[in-house]
Formats: sequence, structure tokens, C-alpha cells
Amino acid sequence: MTSDLTPSSGTPGLSSLDKLPGYSERRTCRFCEGTDLSTILDFGDVPLAGAFLAKDDLDEEVRYPMKVQFCRTCKLVQVTDLISADVLFGNYFYFSSAIQTLREHFRSLANELAEKFSEPGNSLVVEIGCNDGVLLEPLNELGIECVGVDPASNVVASASSELRIVNDCFTETTAKGIYEERGGADVIVSSYSFAHIDDMLDVMRGVKTLLKEDGVLIVEVYYLGVLLDELQYDMIYHEHMSYYSLMALQWLFQRFGMEVFDVQRISLRAGTLRFYARNIGARDEPISPAVADLQAYELERGMDREETYREFGERVHETKIDLIALLDDLKKRGERIIGYGASGRATVIMNYCNIGSQYLDFVVDDAPAKEGFYTPGTHLLIQPWSAAEDDPPSYALLFAWSFIDEVKKRRSSYLKEGGHFIVPLPSPEVVGA
Repeated sequence: MTSDLTPSSGTPGLSSLDKLPGYSERRTCRFCEGTDLSTILDFGDVPLAGAFLAKDDLDEEVRYPMKVQFCRTCKLVQVTDLISADVLFGNYFYFSSAIQTLREHFRSLANELAEKFSEPGNSLVVEIGCNDGVLLEPLNELGIECVGVDPASNVVASASSELRIVNDCFTETTAKGIYEERGGADVIVSSYSFAHIDDMLDVMRGVKTLLKEDGVLIVEVYYLGVLLDELQYDMIYHEHMSYYSLMALQWLFQRFGMEVFDVQRISLRAGTLRFYARNIGARDEPISPAVADLQAYELERGMDREETYREFGERVHETKIDLIALLDDLKKRGERIIGYGASGRATVIMNYCNIGSQYLDFVVDDAPAKEGFYTPGTHLLIQPWSAAEDDPPSYALLFAWSFIDEVKKRRSSYLKEGGHFIVPLPSPEVVGA
């Protein structure tokens, strides 16, 4: 049984699996390697969420199957339709430094690492998935030796030349290379990149190779519990291969002699958890009560049961109906609507709900790298905000709704002049000044 999460038909692309570039299907769980997997959501054939298109490439767009499966053994929720790193990250469009909220977040994280887990001039911090150096830069300013690892060549190329970045995936081999050059790491940190990696066992072997015996692994991930509670199906796409709960992450860490000793909730991207892990028996800190509290919540929430995820799919379908009804009503009234935020979230919502040119004139985004490209699947032109200023639309469908506070501040004049944002999740809502 699967939920009604199959998108409407659009650009057909390629249909035969053997012709899909970079595609493969995982048949075992990426945490426990078991085969007791159950399909809980099936989106059908969809475009890659971040594969924004040049005009000349619109007719060549490829769609890929996307299923979400639940492992009955270790409880990991995961996408098992895999796209190679070369295809996913060969021309990546996500630049963390373009988002003020993220810059502030990573500066705060750098300060915490300096205060609690590292010593300027005498410590090494390694970041898995460093993007354009948004964390490495404040670490450098604090005098902390740091190395970043990231496979997105175009993003890495935009980082400061003063930063030490290994342009590759983080693997056991990569970790050995850093260890031979720099020695063991006091801290290994990953912000969101754990969701983007298929071979997590290789990553964990790399962590064990590189991390000092008394070192700390810090993992920030979008939390599965928030995805469920707030119906955030727009976070599900090929690039996000795993959806983390504490119970699943504990299962993985225990395989490698590690344990979670603290967890923090962070109000970022509409729901982030920061997990602190260590080698078992290597540090003196007691395990925080927050760990037991989260364990209790997950069991009460039913995050170990298939039924929980099937119910999620049914509720998501209801939000689709409500959003389309709202857009239909606005168009019948003659209102102009644009999209705001050409993100992976936007791709998922637009394709699942079949929101294209019948509703939106175009999509705006504040990242210059996306301007002039077209949205995956729906093929709407991405323009800068200036394109909306001469003749402001009455409504903007806010795909970047997880950054709503920042967007409202940045576009306060638009709201004061009578504009509105449509917030699609967890239920459609119109927001004005």
C-alpha cells in the first residue's frame, strides 16, 4: 500500500530506468543493511529537486522514480531511489552564505565549538559538507584550524581561497588523507549533509578513522518528528536520502561504538536537531536528560510504526487539496501570483500539486546563481525580486516558508503596500503586513 503522493503528469522525460543517468535502486537499508523494508510513500516519477534548467535543456529533462521506505529493523526512513553524486552535485545551486539566517547560525555554532570542544591554535575541526565555507570562515577568524569536505565543485570554487577544502565526498579514504596530513580531529561536524549521503557506513568508518578517541561528532539534521508533525513533505526529495530520528541514529552509532550524549532543538529550517555523539566511555560528561526525553517522545509519537507514516501521507494529500482550492479561488478573482524561493522545497510542492503557469507568472529567488534558469518539472522562469517591483503581484506563494521571518523583514515594503504571502504548510495560510 502507498499513499496518494503521486504527482500529476508533466514533462515526460525518460521513462526507461536503464536510460536514466546516474540512477540506481537501493535494496537494503543504508543503516543496518537489512531487507525488511516497507514502501510508505511513492511520489512516482519526479524531476531532481535542485536541477534547475537552462532554456535549451527544457526538452531534455529527466524524471526519476522516488519512493520512501521504512526499515522495520532500525526504523530509518529513507529514499531508496538513488542518484549519483555526480548528477546531484555536479552543478549545485545551493549556496549557504546567501542566506542571512544560516550565516548567523554557523557563526553561533563556531563560537560554541570554540568554547566547548576546541582550542584555538591547538585543535582541528573537520566539516562534512562545508558548502561555500559558511562555518569554516568564522572558525578561521577564531583561530581554529579547520578543514572542509564537499563534492559540489562549483560551490567549493566560490569559497575563499584561504579556506582548506577537500573537493570530494567524505569517505574512509578521504578521512585517511586528512589524518595523514593534519592528524586526528577534535571535532567532526556535519550540518544537514548526513541527509545527502547514501553510503553512511563508509562515512562512519571515516569518522572512526579521523576522530580522536575523546573527540566529538556533532550532527545537525532536519528532524523526522517535525516533518511528520508539520506535514513537511516538501523536504522529501532525492538529495535528502535519509530522514533522521534519534532511535535510528542511535542504532547507527552503536554499530560503531558511539553514543548520543546530548541533543538540542534548533529553530532553523522549520525544525532542526543537533546531536552530540562520542566514543562510548571516552568522555566524562553524563548523558543529558534531553536524550531520554526525546526517546520517550518518539515512542509516544509512534515513530517506530509504519502506520504513523501512512497516516502522514493521507494528511499531506489533504493539504494539497486545500492549497489548490486557495489558488483556484485567487485566480478566479483575477489576482496575480508569483512564486517566492526557487528551492528544492519549491520543486516538490510545485510538482506534487501541479502548480505551474496556470497559477504563477514566474518565480523569484534572491540567489543570483539561479536567475535565468527554469524550475524543474514546471519550467517557470526564475527571476530576481526586481522583476516583481514594477508591477507587484497581489500574492506570492512562499516556497521558502521555513525562512518566513527573514523573508518578511526583507520584503516588508511589499507587505506594507498590500502584498501577501501564501504559506503552503503545514496548512495553507495567507499572511499580510
